[in-house]
Amino acid sequence: MTMGTKTWHLALVIVLMMILNLSTISRVDGEQQVPCYFIFGDSLLDNGNNNALQSKVKANYLPYGIDFPAGPTGRFSNGRNIADITAELLGFVEYIPSFATARGREILKGVNYASGGAGIRDETGQNLTLYSYGARKVALFGIGPIGCTPGNIATYDTNGSLCVDFINKAVQEFNIRLKTLVDNLNHNLQDAKFIYVNVYGISSGPLAGLQGPNPCCSVANIANNGGILTCIPFSPPCPVRALEVFYDATHPTEAANLVVAGRSYVSLLPSDTHPIDIRQLARL
Repeated sequence: MTMGTKTWHLALVIVLMMILNLSTISRVDGEQQVPCYFIFGDSLLDNGNNNALQSKVKANYLPYGIDFPAGPTGRFSNGRNIADITAELLGFVEYIPSFATARGREILKGVNYASGGAGIRDETGQNLTLYSYGARKVALFGIGPIGCTPGNIATYDTNGSLCVDFINKAVQEFNIRLKTLVDNLNHNLQDAKFIYVNVYGISSGPLAGLQGPNPCCSVANIANNGGILTCIPFSPPCPVRALEVFYDATHPTEAANLVVAGRSYVSLLPSDTHPIDIRQLARL
């Protein structure tokens, strides 16, 4: 057995142990820990907001949702996304509905506003549009190592590296400033609490041994397809999805989402979240 194979098996064991720990956390905590839960983001958290839009960024068809009880819903994964798993860990009995489908009193428990293709520029959203409406506990997720996605590896020259280093360098610079923003918000808005989730660091840990250049589903012309990196409709996915990090050319599998959501809810390392994790945030 080579050292590389040992590392791969070690990473797999860690991932499986974390998945088991997540189920234990959910059973122990039981009760809903926060009164409501609102979600903002892009396709990593989208659960159907793009389905009826004139957009090419959609995931409401197989093989998306192949491992999700309701089938294809608009989630860009084979199963649950990070927002779904976090809802479970926070004790919600049902997943937070998408803005496109939320109706009546269910809006009071929260809404998922995430939309594939959404951005973070001032034109598309501002953190303080949330504080003025009563948000007091906010988790800001940093950007993961997107230089390691199959799409970027196929599009850019890695110069012999495992990933596209110039992209990951820019990501790390952004994350440093995002963490500083969290400190500034906590200092200036003392009746609120913001935390930073180190997705880059979490993804560079146990998931690193599973990352590869190939997506689980078939994606047409990854290197030259106009930026659309989603699965070919109704194409068969890889058979063992629990061992894969990327489902399509840019979005993670449910297995990867479990690791990120679990370590953001209960940090495994001090560097996973700052200054506290989501479970501690919910208890404030």
